[in-house]
Amino acid sequence: MRIAVLNITGGGMSGGYQKYLHNIIPRMARHPDVEAILCTFPKSFNGQDWFGSLSNVEFVHSSLFQPLCNAVGYNLKQALRRFCPDVIFIPTAQYLKFGDIAVVNMVRNMEPFAYSGRKNPFSEKLRNIVRRKLASDAVRRSQRVIVLSNYVKQFLVDNLKIPENKISVVYHGIQHDKSFNCVKPLVVPDSWKDNFLFTAGSIRPARGLEDILYALKHLDAEKFDINLLIAGATAPNMLPYLKSLKAKIAEFGLQRKIIWSGSLNPEQMSWCYKNCQLFVMTSRVEALAMIACEAISRGRICITADSSVLPEVFNNAAVYYPANNSRLLAKTIQTTLAWSDHQRNEMYGLMRKRTSEFPSWDETADKTVNELKFAIENNKHQETDTSD
Repeated sequence: MRIAVLNITGGGMSGGYQKYLHNIIPRMARHPDVEAILCTFPKSFNGQDWFGSLSNVEFVHSSLFQPLCNAVGYNLKQALRRFCPDVIFIPTAQYLKFGDIAVVNMVRNMEPFAYSGRKNPFSEKLRNIVRRKLASDAVRRSQRVIVLSNYVKQFLVDNLKIPENKISVVYHGIQHDKSFNCVKPLVVPDSWKDNFLFTAGSIRPARGLEDILYALKHLDAEKFDINLLIAGATAPNMLPYLKSLKAKIAEFGLQRKIIWSGSLNPEQMSWCYKNCQLFVMTSRVEALAMIACEAISRGRICITADSSVLPEVFNNAAVYYPANNSRLLAKTIQTTLAWSDHQRNEMYGLMRKRTSEFPSWDETADKTVNELKFAIENNKHQETDTSD
């Protein structure tokens, strides 16, 4: 099987998406049913540097996607003609017709579908309107749709009327061997070890960071001493939002209790998981929340909002609070930190069980290849039915 993996973007690529590609491409390349892979990247990324030597994977740059005219570059179509794929896999919920080749799409961004975007800048609101239209068109036209959770599947069935049998849930994998290297981020003071809350993800309104900032304000008012480390990149159009959050922190007088680390590498993230007291997830909408999967796989007790996919990810292996209720979040933090050893050990057992229920990255790659094979077969049957 010859697979074209088309990373069609406007030039950006989130950390979670990069992590997905870093794990999935080499494993697909090693699959016994895969002859060759053509993997395209926008010109702003040198994707080949992420993977090392993969003899049956060809990496090419493609022009940036132009959403308003729904067009891809000429060089991408030229590369496809030369490569002759059996199936096209587009993990970014875009559609590209190329002859009669089967197309499989993945929905990994639910913000355009399920977030009101009230606090988003106008540019992001406009992008999300376009993203929603393009993604809706893509999942309707594709032979198969891969989603990251049952939450996303049900949304597509209920809201876009996509046939249920066209959608397959393939969870992202997690690392099960527990061999994590740890490096302390330089921005974290030594005095913070074992005395900070940790949250991570891109800095944007859909992440719901106001919950944890106001919760820290309530805790500080009660003389409850705890610090907060916030990790994650900030896109240029989100800098005014970041500035507004920092203004709130200054208003609350919490500058010394909160550190913005920016993006952290895997070793730094592992140190933070290991040395924080709790991981806090405040996101309003996610397709899967890989950060949440990472946190429980690292053995860190989590407090999470009860929104979107998060209950599906954590199941009973986390402590929940109602999204937008910072007072209750503050109370939940206090209560959880005061747990007895018995309560903690009970939660650790639930976390180990939940972690064991998630696939490895090898299993995720295998399921993905099977979906691509299924799409090829379905496409052949459709062509036969049409010719008849």
